Amino acid sequence: MTRSFPLHADCVIIPVMSGNAKVLTGLMERRALEAAFGELAEITETDRQAQQAAEIARHGDAALPVLVALLNTADPQLRGGLGQVAMQLDRRQVVTTLRGVARSHTSSDQARLTALTILDRFLQEPVDEALLTGLSDSDAVARQSLSELTHAMANDPFSVIEYLNQLAEQPPEVPGMILAALPQMPPDPHLVTLLRMFAQGADPRVARNALDQLSRTRTVEAAVALASLTVTLPPHLAPLAERGLRKLRLSGVPAPTPGAVQWHVLLSPVDGAGAQLAWFVGTPDGDSPGRLLSILIRDPEGIVACFGSTAMSDAELPPLPAPDHPYTIPQPGDTPPITFLQVPFEVGYQAVQEALAWHWDAGTVPPLEYRLLNPLIWTNGQTAGDPGATIEAVAYTPYQTAALLDHPAFTSWFWQAPALVDVAQQLGPRHDPAVRAARIAELAGAHFGPAVVASYQRRLHRMSTWLSLAAQPEAAALAAAAAEGLAGGPPETSPFLLRLIGIGLDIAFISAFSATDLQRSA
Repeated sequence: MTRSFPLHADCVIIPVMSGNAKVLTGLMERRALEAAFGELAEITETDRQAQQAAEIARHGDAALPVLVALLNTADPQLRGGLGQVAMQLDRRQVVTTLRGVARSHTSSDQARLTALTILDRFLQEPVDEALLTGLSDSDAVARQSLSELTHAMANDPFSVIEYLNQLAEQPPEVPGMILAALPQMPPDPHLVTLLRMFAQGADPRVARNALDQLSRTRTVEAAVALASLTVTLPPHLAPLAERGLRKLRLSGVPAPTPGAVQWHVLLSPVDGAGAQLAWFVGTPDGDSPGRLLSILIRDPEGIVACFGSTAMSDAELPPLPAPDHPYTIPQPGDTPPITFLQVPFEVGYQAVQEALAWHWDAGTVPPLEYRLLNPLIWTNGQTAGDPGATIEAVAYTPYQTAALLDHPAFTSWFWQAPALVDVAQQLGPRHDPAVRAARIAELAGAHFGPAVVASYQRRLHRMSTWLSLAAQPEAAALAAAAAEGLAGGPPETSPFLLRLIGIGLDIAFISAFSATDLQRSA
């Protein structure tokens, strides 16, 4: 019932709502919210789910009690929707409310676990031990977490990367809890993927545990995982993967069968920062879609970036030129084009294996994206044969090897370091060439220790292989000679390294001084 009070002839009539009408309106809004949450639970598309969650969150405070009433759910689809809504409500209020549910011993275990999941996964709120006390099942949190993961990976396989990133921020014992709960979960290929990624992690105890669980998982997916791990794990763990794979085969699990994808490798030259890009291109065959795995290698760090796709059309895949013909692929914006050469699979295999060895030597692990996607190339049925004969170094003089830096493939080769800018400013645009040469020699002696020199030797050997495959035998021999020459004496006497630093110093002069200053200097 509403009443109107005319205040003035020209005044707008303002309705005043009675208490019963307010209750009725509140009930109608709650019913509408319950229906909206019900629709949210049925949506599987990520964009539509986010849109529906935003519509619910527009109800503000009224949405929170309905959300709390739905926490006692075992449906991962609904839990995900509740998390999407929670992210868009008033943060302080929703966090306080969910923590209250998690602490309350009158709440069901399921409701408490859902509240903890939303706090941890969607709101990135720390979940302390006090919130976990009183649960009737101590492994329930881990199983809930794994259930959330498998549901997320069913829609987006890359969600395991976010899961592991969040896991890395948890206390060290949490991965152990997750591994202990895995055998209690129903068989799922996504959990095999998680074990495979655990096996490639930095903690050797977790890696061994994951390998042991894979060897006891009698599925083809586990056999595929172990087959890829025999190639990509360090020497102290690879035998465990091989042993686990043999154990599965002896127990009757069939050997992994390679897909019907033919792989090709596109390899860039090594740039001045030691980076080289390898594209593994899987051309479609029959019903199999095209695939692409891009691996960025940088000496001495190893694999520094990786991305890939398992479903690409012919039009989306890069072109495949003749094997000995370099070609460039334009890049967006002002990014320079990338030069590629199609090389045998064995050459790409060796390039990635060398990069993995740098990780093993340094005690680091490759990026999560590589750890997720590498079975694309390591279980394709192609074996790594001989990448080709090593290029023999010809007896070039040290000054001839320094001229290698004039080759178009070495355009980006110059030393880059803040010290160069300091030297350029100290010398000034008008300086004595002898003083310049002395300063360059000082830089070589101070910054080119054995590890740096060894890195440049590896880069030159890689360039020698690339130039040889590009049908440039003379440049290939010159690069091999330059690599050998770096071991012939101290860095400050190497014409190659001195010229490398000198080119960097010239660029530093351009950065430090105006064109007028440099013209006067010349």
